[in-house]
Formats: sequence, C-alpha cells, structure tokens
Amino acid sequence: MLSRHPVSHHLQHSVHLLDINEIKTQQKNDNFCGPKYHEVKDVIVIKKRNLYKIVLPFSLRLKLLNQAHEQFGHPGVQKMLNLITPQYYWPNITSDITEFVKHCSVCQLNTKRKQKRFGLLQQVPPISIPFECISVDTVGGFNYYNSTKKFLHIVIDHATRHVCAFPSKNENSETYINILKQIFQIQVAVKLLTDRNAAFTSSRFKKFLRNYNVKHLLTTAHHPQTNGKIERVNQSLVTRLKCKINSTSTKVPWTKLLESVTNEYNLTPHSITKYPPAYLLRGTLPYDSPIGQNSYYEPVNEAGNLALQRTIYYHNKNKIRYHARFVDKKFNPGDLVVYEEFHYPNTRKLSPPFSGPYEIIKQCSEVTYEINKPNPLTKQATQSVHISKLRCFIQQINLN
Repeated sequence: MLSRHPVSHHLQHSVHLLDINEIKTQQKNDNFCGPKYHEVKDVIVIKKRNLYKIVLPFSLRLKLLNQAHEQFGHPGVQKMLNLITPQYYWPNITSDITEFVKHCSVCQLNTKRKQKRFGLLQQVPPISIPFECISVDTVGGFNYYNSTKKFLHIVIDHATRHVCAFPSKNENSETYINILKQIFQIQVAVKLLTDRNAAFTSSRFKKFLRNYNVKHLLTTAHHPQTNGKIERVNQSLVTRLKCKINSTSTKVPWTKLLESVTNEYNLTPHSITKYPPAYLLRGTLPYDSPIGQNSYYEPVNEAGNLALQRTIYYHNKNKIRYHARFVDKKFNPGDLVVYEEFHYPNTRKLSPPFSGPYEIIKQCSEVTYEINKPNPLTKQATQSVHISKLRCFIQQINLN
C-alpha cells in the first residue's frame, strides 16, 4: 500500500553554489588578466566549447567543491564534473575534482568502491600427520527439526579430513571441553584452530588446553576463510542432512540422522585427496569389492603422502584464481585505514559499510594487522584484523 504522505515530486533546483559578488571580489584580489579571458557582467570568464565559464579564483575552489558535493548528495567524479565544468573553469579542474571526491571522508565510509581487495592467499602449513592440527566450529539453527538440540559442533582433522560431529543444546566452554575430551580419547591434538567465539577465548577453555599441552590458534575477526577446511565441511554436512531429512516421510529428529551422515561423509573419497577420510585415518575402505579386490588404494602411509601432494597442488591452483581478485598490499605503522564492518542479516539498512579511520599499530603476519579499533568482546583497545577487511583512508584534500 502506498504511503499517504509520499515524497514530493515537485523539484526545486538549488540556489547558486557561490555568491556572484564574492566571485567578483576574489577575482579582483587575484588580478586575473590574459588574452583568453573576457568580462561578462563584470565577471571574468573564459570561452570553452561555445560556453562562457567563470574563471574561479583559487580561494573559492574548495568552497565550490564542498558546496556541490554536499548539496547534490555526494556524487562521484563524473557527476561532479558534469555539475561544475559547464559553469566554472580553472586550470587542472578535472584532476582537482577527482582528488577531492577520492579524499571525501563521508564517501570513504559509506561507499563500496569496485576495487580489488587487499591480501594474497596464504596457506595453513600442509599437514600429513593425523591430529597434528584439528579445527572446531559450530552451525546453529537446528532447533526446528524434531529435536531440542539446535547446535551442530564439528571437528575436522586437517591431515585426513576426518570429521566428528556432535549435536548440542548450547555452545559454551563446557560443551566444547566435553567434545574435545571425547576427541582426545582417540588421540590428543598438537594444535587446535578455532574462531574467536567467547567460549574459545574463556579462561576455563584456555586452562583445559594447557592441561593437555595443546597449542591454540585463533582466526582473525570476521574472516572464516582462515579456517576454510571446516567451513567447507559445514556446508557439506548441512547439505547431506537436508537430503536425509527432506527425503523421508516420517519426522525423524536430525540428531538421529547425524551419525549416518557423518559416517557417509568419512567413507566418501574427498574431492582433493581422492581418498576417503576414514581410509587415511584408520585404513577403512568405503565398501568391499564384489570380486575380493580390497587393495584398490595405495597403502595408508603412501596414500597419506599422495593426499598431501594433492592438497598442495590444489592450493597452488586455487592461488592463481584467488590472486586474480586480490592485490598485494603492505601497510606501515601509522597508516590510516577504514575497516569493513561485518553486517549480519538483521543489520540496519543504512548502517555505514565501513568504520574508522583507524591507525595501523603493527603488522602481525603477512595478512593480519593490529589496528586501534576497540574490541567490544575482549574490552581491549586494539584488535587484529585481516587485510582484506581494510581500505586505505585518504585524508581531506588541501588544494594547492
């Protein structure tokens, strides 16, 4: 239904961007003269493409740019040129307008420009030994499927891609500790990679890992690609659960289907390693050969080395595609940047996509930097962010 109070369709053009008397006064002060200049109503003009354009003194150029940019809703470079150049002229007007728009702080925080993101593809060091590194992550939203448990916790071994899945009613430190205790009954991991969920950064969880001598690695904020293996597994398991739950006529709780879905995943050859995760971890074949030929894979140790080689090959191949969309960039301490905020589905529509400007404190790794952006979770004055979330901030222009 249309609003009873629609926006007025009666357009009213803006008043003059600059006062004509002010222009005359400043032109006299700057003592404009030259064979190309003419006078029209006591205003010095120049003829360009059959149009008389006001020759604007230096002292009024920044004022004109500010007036035009604010009165017409922060237009881009081309629209600013179309607004100003039919009426005004000064040397290097095109480059000045381009620089002015590029330096506008409001535009930098509210406009997503079509440019390549910063940061080249990095790789978690390749791993060939089972349980040298594992990842944990959680998927929510399962509470509507005939069960009171609404979280799916997933653990993946980086070397074999073997997955363990656990349904749960919550996602607190106690839950993750109980999950890892079950995992460590198989074998204690050397490293654990997680996101920065409060449950993973709690003192109780850190103490638990210290007792088992497990090194804890954290992803950068709002950059799930750091933990890409488990993020991809999340999609696969959820898709398999969808297929299971939507292909049966009876209302089966999703928790009862989870075990079979996980087993099916572990027995399916991985698209990169070409081996089932269960085979790389335990030597378990997906099924018995009808003719008794149960050695159609290389021995487990040899298969593990081949899986590692294929993982490295895939990473190098994927790096080429990735680098076509990203550019290398280095920041120095003291550089100013804006940060691309993470927008949840219910984020307000008019929230600015960027915040800042912030100052680079130090470089933490090839693609992570510490900036003076307060962290609301840890209450710290700084936080580490991925370079792909950063854009250069250009300070306000000063026309010379």
